[in-house]
Amino acid sequence: MNSFRIRGFTLLELLIVSAISSIIIVSLYSMLNFTMNACRIGDGEDEVLLNGRYAIDYIKREIKSADKIIDIDMVPGLKEKYENNIGFIIMRYSNDNIYKYNYSTYYLKNNKIYRIAAKMNTENYPNKNAFEGYNEIAEYIVSLEGTEINFETKLIDLSFTLKGEHTEKSRLKTRVYVRCPIVY
Repeated sequence: MNSFRIRGFTLLELLIVSAISSIIIVSLYSMLNFTMNACRIGDGEDEVLLNGRYAIDYIKREIKSADKIIDIDMVPGLKEKYENNIGFIIMRYSNDNIYKYNYSTYYLKNNKIYRIAAKMNTENYPNKNAFEGYNEIAEYIVSLEGTEINFETKLIDLSFTLKGEHTEKSRLKTRVYVRCPIVY
């Protein structure tokens, strides 16, 4: 009589395979989770830096197209009304039939940079209450420290400190030479 022995897996072998499979699956899940978190943090950092870069480029473009740069102290009370400001006002002549002069400046509030503007028909500077409306230019900005204008050398330093929800602080800086007249 031929006896064929059918042999299966023992309980011990099944437990070992289950343990090894579990270790591999948990390791793969951990790597996937780590990679997804790293991508999410990287996307957050990109968003913060893009916001800061956009704000700097936007303000630089407006400075370069200015017809006159005016010290913010030339408009009494504006510096106090918008405390955390960039320190100067950008003036542009307009072809608009209604308003001949456009004035704008920027200030920081609640981690966002806002642009405010005033339009005038006369060469007189607007008063602090003429600056109305606002455009939100960028968010994630926590400080304008280092942003200043040197009236003698006609150089403007723009410096923004940025901070996102899950990112470290970053600083963006640039220097702009002012080609138009400066009033101070």
